[in-house]
Amino acid sequence: MAVDTAVLVVDVGNGALGVVQHQRPGDGEWSLPTTYMYEGETLADAVLRSLSQKVGLRGTRPQQLHIFDDPDRDDRGWVLSVAHVVLLLADDVDPVVASRDDVRVVPADDAVGQPFDRAVIVRLAVDRVRQDYALQPDPAGLLGESFPLKALQALHDAVAPRPGPGESRPSIDTFRRYMVGKGLIQPTGEFARKERAGVMGKPAELYRRAGESRDLTDVLGIRPVRKERNRAEQPVDDAGPVRTFGELGEHNVAPAIQRLVDDAGTQVPLTLTVMPHYVAVRPPGSERVAAYAKPLTLSVGLDPDDAVALAGGNPDFRLERTSAATHHVHVPAAALDDPARRQVARVALEQALGRIAGAR
Repeated sequence: MAVDTAVLVVDVGNGALGVVQHQRPGDGEWSLPTTYMYEGETLADAVLRSLSQKVGLRGTRPQQLHIFDDPDRDDRGWVLSVAHVVLLLADDVDPVVASRDDVRVVPADDAVGQPFDRAVIVRLAVDRVRQDYALQPDPAGLLGESFPLKALQALHDAVAPRPGPGESRPSIDTFRRYMVGKGLIQPTGEFARKERAGVMGKPAELYRRAGESRDLTDVLGIRPVRKERNRAEQPVDDAGPVRTFGELGEHNVAPAIQRLVDDAGTQVPLTLTVMPHYVAVRPPGSERVAAYAKPLTLSVGLDPDDAVALAGGNPDFRLERTSAATHHVHVPAAALDDPARRQVARVALEQALGRIAGAR
């Protein structure tokens, strides 16, 4: 039994998400920190020991992510691996990287070519963290108990996928309307202190996550193996389901994407929710997202084989191998001007909605 840990690093200043790698002493390959379990050792202890010994990180709180049990995953023998993920700020990781030649941080999207199935572990970890941050304000608590709104937006922007061609991050006003309007954060009544003498302007108002006093062990602690989070336990939108773009408030999604989603909604049940970085397309009553409608791109989540086949048959559809369970196909709005590709994209969206609805 082994443990592999994807240490994801948020570089807020550069708006980037990275992953920690260490250089294996035997073959010099760069890989995730990993270790075999000792007799009588718990999973949690093995992970913390691995992070301390392999990459010099202490005081972290990893989450269990997935069990990898393919008998052929390791050519040295039958090894099961319990993958974990932990999210840290670059400011907390940089001193460790600077002090060691065998530790580095690489962009999460470029963490390929690692031994065994660790590239898949990274993709699964990135997908988990991005879903968490799309739904809640800083669920890992990296900013502490109180924070300025701009700091929260910068953190979420760094975790979120980079905008596609012609797209941009949401404005601070859009972000505020989402976080405050949905009651996800609330003002503390306090203001940030000035850090530099002579700086003009009003101090930034501080916010805190709503329900800060509730038990956050499910967000920050060690999750039981194979325990799936039921996002459907909480309502998607207190105002009721929105089924067409015409019912939404402010958004900037291309009309061709709006029409495609609205057309699909006449055949299969769906609901729309305006998120900070996109409009989420879901089956009614579910918080699992089937597709992301961004300004110039519709990103559809499919089974890996279906996604590969779809992107392979349509060269202008971009494939993103998001995780071991889901790949995304990014459909540009310009492609929807062609009736044949529009129909292909609509079928894919209906398939994605049915895939999630059928899994409930």
